[in-house]
Amino acid sequence: MVEAYDAQIMAWQWFSRDHALAATLLCLKCGELEHGPAQPNAEETVRGLTWSEAQAAEHRTYAVAAILTAAAFLEAAFNELVESAQEDNLTVGGGRGGLQSAERTVLVELGNQWGYKGPPLVDRAQTVLQRLSREKFDESETPYKPAQTLARFRNRLIHYRPEWRTAGARPGDYWIAQELEPLDLALHPFTTPHNPFFPDRCLGHSLASWAWETSLAFAEEFFTRVGVEPAYADLRPQLTLNGDG
Repeated sequence: MVEAYDAQIMAWQWFSRDHALAATLLCLKCGELEHGPAQPNAEETVRGLTWSEAQAAEHRTYAVAAILTAAAFLEAAFNELVESAQEDNLTVGGGRGGLQSAERTVLVELGNQWGYKGPPLVDRAQTVLQRLSREKFDESETPYKPAQTLARFRNRLIHYRPEWRTAGARPGDYWIAQELEPLDLALHPFTTPHNPFFPDRCLGHSLASWAWETSLAFAEEFFTRVGVEPAYADLRPQLTLNGDG
């Protein structure tokens, strides 16, 4: 007699790894275009442009995608800690991750409480550190404050609402730019000083790199304070932007 069994294979995806690699690649691609811009075609030259419109569009795509992916990485890495806590066979917050049973229970309770509509990530991170009796972030210092700025900027891109902006205005003339101005961003070559600071002049390699490095720095410090290795730990050598020009 042969018996048939309905076997189920369960899969667990650590998406922070994918987002980390994607953010790094997008930053590098954005930088490559800035360091090797194509010449404008004849029609663009007649119009007074000094860059290729097709390449400018590709460049902005990389910059925007890098910023959004950097923010997505941070969300994924944090959620992986909280959600894995309920699993005995997983690393990070799970049974193989180094946290005590009572600490894992705290994470499970917080995850159930927040669901998909919790407070901003930086606030959730502070709550986790507090509930685990770890040192909280100084909210006026790095890496908390830049991560908070990144979250606001990400939300502005996701929930974008068009409005008039002054051409050639100083960065401080627009609230997003007020937060970005202290970063001393290098402006990219696919626009002119007469265009608005945001989005035309600031959305480039410098801002994308800041977003990714801000996200990674916050994640690294957070996991160090919690005392576990994140899912992306083995990818660290591939996540650097050093030497990209």
